[in-house]
Parts: sequence; structure tokens; C-alpha cells
Amino acid sequence: MVCTFCAFFVGVNVTMTERTKILLLALAFLVPAAATRFAKLDWGFSGDETTEFTSIRTLFEEPFFEREMNSSNRGPRAHPVAYLIQAAAHRVFGKSEAGARTGVAAAGTLAIVLAVALIYHIYGLPTAVIAGILLILAPWHLSHSQTNRNYSYAFLFASLAMLMAMIAWRDNSFRWAAAAAVCSALAVASHNLTLVIPLALAGYTVVSRFLFKDPWPGRAVKGYAAFGVPLLSVTLVLMAIAMRGWGEIGSGYSSAHTLAALASNMVWGIALLAGVGWVWVWRDRRPEDMILAAIVLTAMLEAAIVPSLASFRHDYVFPVSLAFILLASRALAAVYAYLKPHSRLLGAGIVIAAVLLPIPSFVSHYADGNKKDYRGAARYISQHWRDGDIVAADSNGLLAFYLKRDVLPVRRPGFSGKQCIEELQKLRSSGKRVWFVCRYAREEPDTGVDQWMWRNAVRHLRLKRQRIDFYQNIVDVYLLNEGAGTPDVAVAAQ
Repeated sequence: MVCTFCAFFVGVNVTMTERTKILLLALAFLVPAAATRFAKLDWGFSGDETTEFTSIRTLFEEPFFEREMNSSNRGPRAHPVAYLIQAAAHRVFGKSEAGARTGVAAAGTLAIVLAVALIYHIYGLPTAVIAGILLILAPWHLSHSQTNRNYSYAFLFASLAMLMAMIAWRDNSFRWAAAAAVCSALAVASHNLTLVIPLALAGYTVVSRFLFKDPWPGRAVKGYAAFGVPLLSVTLVLMAIAMRGWGEIGSGYSSAHTLAALASNMVWGIALLAGVGWVWVWRDRRPEDMILAAIVLTAMLEAAIVPSLASFRHDYVFPVSLAFILLASRALAAVYAYLKPHSRLLGAGIVIAAVLLPIPSFVSHYADGNKKDYRGAARYISQHWRDGDIVAADSNGLLAFYLKRDVLPVRRPGFSGKQCIEELQKLRSSGKRVWFVCRYAREEPDTGVDQWMWRNAVRHLRLKRQRIDFYQNIVDVYLLNEGAGTPDVAVAAQ
């Protein structure tokens, strides 16, 4: 990665065919992409990761078209492509932490390699190298490449769909458009909200023809329609069946919160550069640039509008996040091209400083994997368990997965302090020892909750790895009624 980046800036001239250049560039990114995505895959699971096992099981053990849809069976029926790939990966690599994530890590690696190759074909070496490095360092992409969910597969197909569509519309190519349509269908069948890609393509095509009077890309439109209409129709029917009732579920997020979370996960500096790139691409109105701008605009509208209508979180935009990274890369490549005749050193310095913006979160990822350590909490409780103990947690399913015991649900003190205390008080009134496990990021319980915990509980353990960015992943283990029950031999001996 570093050698490729330096070779670009020092201007090494090579004489080789275009295909060989693309192949070598892709191979140069393969090793760092794989190394970063496969490093330390064995983090403890998060709650959503363990529920994926149940969701995949329903795909094979229950009728495909269920009368009642719930959180377990809705996802795999709306997104069958991603879930079938993940089921195959589990069968091959197992369901341990590392095994369950091997498929998504491979998808994340492949996405970077193929994206760099296609971006080089579209924009040339500078933009391809910048985008490739930003993808490798992107904490959002790294996190989803190490999470047992469907997002990494959706990102792979969505990235291919948008890049192939950009080539198709630029070259007015039936073949590239057909490939883009197939990848669009695979993307929508991996995560429904990647529907923003065909919507943005349709919107851009109509606006460019009738408002800007641009030439009509007839062969590209025919190729995309020939394959996209039947395939996307099938995926939309599956989505309509599986996601019924989804609009009745409130998200709990405001539009402002969702957009802020989107920028934060993108890294604020990169998000702002994407905004600069979005404005800049309007100068030439090239089809490939305008398609990117249309996808970003559609995704932003989705993030602003959908939270008020249905369950939504910023991660739903992740599969199309390459569009944001590519716009930022276009802006940086333009800055370097402008400064290069005056001072190559200054241009390179600005670009290098910009691509290193994700470094704090990138490095911090390897401290805790962006995961709260419920596995460590379960291990501690098991070591200090007494007969008759009660266990409760704000993520009871996840703790039960590791503890192999029943775990009662209790609200998180940082979000629902009053309800949390009421529920803990009921458990405490049993007279038995009560273990309570909860997580924090940077939110803390209000003063009343904090005082109650100090009076009525003992914090036995805080699981926290130091990060160098803003975020923290904290898990606390409390014990209520500590003196109750039969003394634990292991505890007494300490």
C-alpha cells in the first residue's frame, strides 16, 4: 500500500499494458486489505452478531413465506443473497468468533481490491490509490468487515453496481450496464436500502436528458433495464413480503442524529471532503461523477426522511458508502493536480494528511474491535458464581450466549435510568445475589441512578480498552446483595 502510494506521488513512469497496470495495482492492495480485515477476528460477539445465527437457522428450518414476520425471520427473507452466502461461510469456517466472520472479512477484502481496479479504469491512478487507502483505513468498513452481519456482502455488490454503472453511462455500454444491473439486484437482495443505486441512476438519467439536454445513453439504459427490471422486480417482491410491518417500528433516531452518526462513522473530515467533492463534480457534469453525486444525494435524503417513517439507523447507508469515499478521493486528486505544477511536495503533503484522518479510529479498532466485552463479563461471573445467583443484563441474550445460563433483561442505566433502577430493585428484593452487566459508550447514568448504584451495588469489574479516538466501549459488572448465599470457595480463598 505504502509503495503504491509513494510511486504515485514520485511519478514513476512504467511501460506496460493497461490491463497489467490494473492487475498489479489490485494486487498491491490485496495484501494490506486482507491483513487489516483478517487481523484479530476473534473479538467477542456483539448482540446483533449472535442473533444472526438464529436468523440463518429460520431460513432453513421455517417456511420461507411466514405468516408472521419478526426480527429473526424478516432479515434473511428480505436479504436472501447475503444470508445464504453467510450460511455457506458458517458451514465452511465454523461459528466461532473468527470462523463466523471469515466470510465478511473476505467480502471486505475483495471489495477493496475490485473497487481499486475499477476506479483506476474510470479515473486513473491518483484517484484509485487515494480511494484504496481511504477504504483500507476506513473504520466503518473495517468494523463491518469484522462483524457477523450482512453489511459487508451488501457493500461488495453495491460498490460493484455503482462503479460498473459509472463505466456503462460514461461509455454508453450495454455490457457494463447489464453487469451493473445484476450487481444492483444482488446488492438489494443483500440489503434492501441499496435500492438507492437504481433510484439514483434513474433520477440522474431523466434529469440529465430533460433538464441538462445531455445525450441519451440508449445502450446503457437498455442493458440496465433488460437485466435490472426482472431481477430487481423479484427482489422488490421479496422485500415487500418480508418487510411488511417494518414501517410500524419506530427507529428512535431523529434525522439530525442519523445524519450526524453517518458523518461520524464516515470520519468527519472525510465526510466534509465528500461534500467538497460533491460540489466540485458539478463543474464538468461528467456522467460518472454525476452518478456518484446522485447516489450520495439519494442516500442523504434516505437518512433524513426514513427515520420519521420506519425503523432506521445510519448503518443502513453503509453499503453505498463507497460513493462518499470516492467523492472525497476525487476532491483530493483535484487538489493534488492543481498544486502539482507549483509544488509537488505541498500537494502530496495535503493529500497524505487528509488520507490519514481515519488513523485514530483505525488504530483504536484493534484495541477492542469496536465491541463491548460481554464475553469477558460472562467469564468473570462464571468464575465467581454461587448457587442461587440471579443474572441480569441490558443485553441479556448476548450475555446468556456466553454464560450458558438464563439472564434476565434490565434496561440500560445510561438510557433508561428510572426503569433500570425499578427493575433492579425488584430483583434485589428477592434477597439473592444479583449480578448486573451493562454497557456504556460515553453516556453516563444520571446522578440519581449513579447514587443508587453506589449505595446498593458493588462494581466488581470494568472492561475497557483504551482507545485514542473519541469512542469508548465499556462493560461494567455489578453485584447486588453481595453477602447473600453460600460463600464461594474461590472467592473466600482470595
